[in-house]
Amino acid sequence: MVTHRRYSLFMGSAAISCPLLVAGIFWAGSARADAGSYLADLHRAGIHEVGGDSALLDTGQKLCVQVSYGVSSEQLKTLALQRSEAVQGGRGLTQQQADELVNYAIADLCPDY
Repeated sequence: MVTHRRYSLFMGSAAISCPLLVAGIFWAGSARADAGSYLADLHRAGIHEVGGDSALLDTGQKLCVQVSYGVSSEQLKTLALQRSEAVQGGRGLTQQQADELVNYAIADLCPDY
């Protein structure tokens, strides 16, 4: 009788825990950084870095660090445009591309934003 009662308690706990575990895995999976989506989004926007995809990922990760420090997305967009113009001149990012660079980093790589 005691064994049956323990088994029933265990099965009741398992029935409640299993859906919570599945939900936790789903939400944790969607909160992680998605480098593939980030690169695909940037490529569709016509953004390519001289250093290739690894340089784009590095830039995106640096943007996430700045966001975590409290720097606004508007400030980051302005800085991205200024830096691009300083380094590449007229071949640098357009305003729209600078906006997309920051927006996609936040959406695809910064899970806590």
